[in-house]
Amino acid sequence: MKLIAFAALVSLAARSAAAASPPPTLHKTPNLAKNAEAYPTLVGATPAIARINRALRAANAKQSEDMMDCRRDAPQDGYWWEQSVDAPLIGAHFVSLLAQGNLSCGGAHPNFIVEALVFDLNTGAQVDGRTLLPVQLRGKPGQAADIPIASPALTALFIDQSEKEGVDASCKEAFAEQEMSFTFWPDAKSKGLAMRAANLLHWAEGPCSGPVTIPIETLKRIGFDPLLIEDIETGRYQIVDP
Repeated sequence: MKLIAFAALVSLAARSAAAASPPPTLHKTPNLAKNAEAYPTLVGATPAIARINRALRAANAKQSEDMMDCRRDAPQDGYWWEQSVDAPLIGAHFVSLLAQGNLSCGGAHPNFIVEALVFDLNTGAQVDGRTLLPVQLRGKPGQAADIPIASPALTALFIDQSEKEGVDASCKEAFAEQEMSFTFWPDAKSKGLAMRAANLLHWAEGPCSGPVTIPIETLKRIGFDPLLIEDIETGRYQIVDP
């Protein structure tokens, strides 16, 4: 047990030392369309930043393809795609980017856009949220990193925080109608973990999905990743296109 604890401390120290350089800055990239911002890239010459920038350019290319497919399938005057992109966290160890907006491909209702990307500045890898969460919150093993996470413990955490933030009775009914799954991202502005329900019924998606903010004190209590907590406490929130 002592050897395991020592190994964990050594790993933590190594991660902290590897990210001793100052937090990166952002370089804005051209919009995908008139009202659709693209993910920025990071400024820097490290292998990790190069890897992150490749992933961000790939994400922009994927969104461009999705926009073309949406426009092609939509009836005339039935298409729009609007989104903004911000950086909720730029820290010494992690960076998070968030695309938000709405789109219509001609259906009865528009769809919300909420896509969060979190990267490890030490390795350049996109972070699978399950590796940051304590075991009891991780949900089903073997799911892909980009699939929203579902677990009874996460649902309880989301509902508890929603009630603290004043959710109404109709939202409580929506929470009980199906198994809920979640996306989340670290947020230096709200000083916590932003958590959003990813699969509510359409009428509840806007008013009930959140995000809610799980505060740092709760993250520490449930055993969240300590370096990410450190970044949330000391990092910055940045609007990419002020």
